Amino acid sequence: MARRVHSSIDKLPAALWDALTRMVVDNEWPSDFPGEHDGNPRYEDMVAYCVCQGYSVSKSAIGRFAMQMRTISRMKSAGLIARETMAGLTGEDAPKTQKAAAEMATALALEFMANSDDFTSRQIKEVCQAIRDCAQVSIKADQYIREQVKTKAEKADKAIASLGKKKKIDPEVLKQIREEVYGIIS
Repeated sequence: MARRVHSSIDKLPAALWDALTRMVVDNEWPSDFPGEHDGNPRYEDMVAYCVCQGYSVSKSAIGRFAMQMRTISRMKSAGLIARETMAGLTGEDAPKTQKAAAEMATALALEFMANSDDFTSRQIKEVCQAIRDCAQVSIKADQYIREQVKTKAEKADKAIASLGKKKKIDPEVLKQIREEVYGIIS
């Protein structure tokens, strides 16, 4: 299947594009929508709104656009929830949890990209930024985990040295304990 570069939605003015996005994502009716409206905007309503603004857009183009916007909105919401959750998380499991969440969000972003045919440059940029942010979280989590392992190893090494002096343990036995039990190479 050939990938289309532009849809009719991409050619709309920014204000109309933003109004359609709000209709899709936030179920918000534009203040200048003609006639009566109740409930959530439907694709037919969005087509009618575009027509009254002087632009012709098909219902299927609106449907593809809506699917992409909802997915991007869910990804942003999930990212916000994850960041808020992770902000207060402490302890040893926090970096592993952050890394897992970042990897999951990256997988969702890649799945979104693979399952869609049409993208605007703005949408591609937003998905790429989400992937970049997830990669940064994963890298930071790995760095934190390595720092924690290093700190624990240093504490264990000091404890071994202290215990060795108190118990008058042979330095070679201590070296063997460090290397074989704790994995500390001195």
